[in-house]
Amino acid sequence: MLPIIFIHNRNSSYLPISLWKARQSNPDSEIYLIGDVQNAHFGAIVSHVYQSRFFKKANEFAKKFKNFSSNPHHFELICLQRWMVLEEFMKAKNISSCLYIDSDVLLFDDIQSDARRFSDFGMTVAGISGHTNFVNGLTTLPAFCGYIENSYTDENSIDILSQKYLKFKETHTAGGISDMTMFTEFREANPGKVLDIAEPLAAKIFDITITYTKGVRSENGIKKIEWKAGIPFAETTENEKVELRSLHFQGESKSMMKSMAQINSLTFNAIYQINLVYLFGQKVWNRIFR
Repeated sequence: MLPIIFIHNRNSSYLPISLWKARQSNPDSEIYLIGDVQNAHFGAIVSHVYQSRFFKKANEFAKKFKNFSSNPHHFELICLQRWMVLEEFMKAKNISSCLYIDSDVLLFDDIQSDARRFSDFGMTVAGISGHTNFVNGLTTLPAFCGYIENSYTDENSIDILSQKYLKFKETHTAGGISDMTMFTEFREANPGKVLDIAEPLAAKIFDITITYTKGVRSENGIKKIEWKAGIPFAETTENEKVELRSLHFQGESKSMMKSMAQINSLTFNAIYQINLVYLFGQKVWNRIFR
């Protein structure tokens, strides 16, 4: 069975939702949370491991990373480092293939059939983002990590990134060089290795974001969802139904995750409420001591 892997720092109100939904929809899969002490209590739901054990390459990369983005330095750094952490973890655990998903992604069905459909590709993206990444074998992911590292190797490569960022700012007011930049360029340089699973395949797609409505019916700024037996469907502007294998809640849309998760469980509700209390305590502790 294909394992599912999350990487998440600290705690959040939405983390138990995505973990529980992944467990609910994939009861036979090993699910890992590569996290820290602030989310170690989720070991009651999934297999929790400490991120610091798999941070050797990420630490080395941090020494040469330079931020070319309006987003904070640490945000853009960890978005790149996570792929190195994932590579180290997979090698250490002898995991050859997995589904990596961000903690703001909900899975609505068993992903084993999807893994077989995508097995000819080394990795996947949804649009230009790796938030739902079927990693097949330990060839393409290490190559991608190497591509990231090489992009920050010396003054010449740093200057290339700087020029790209200046060009980016001509047409954008926020953002910059990110792991999405790296995915786009790596995919262009390696045709046939990275599949975009946001493109309909057998009338099934993995969501770019719930607020991305190009080509589908929308309502109140999000995809108009039709539910069938707990599975979300969208209708294209050409009147075709497509199954949404996942939903991605970026930014402020995370507030919709609980209502969209379609979870009817007293156990989950108890875990969710307990985590809110725990999260409040962590925030108070951090304010006092940090």
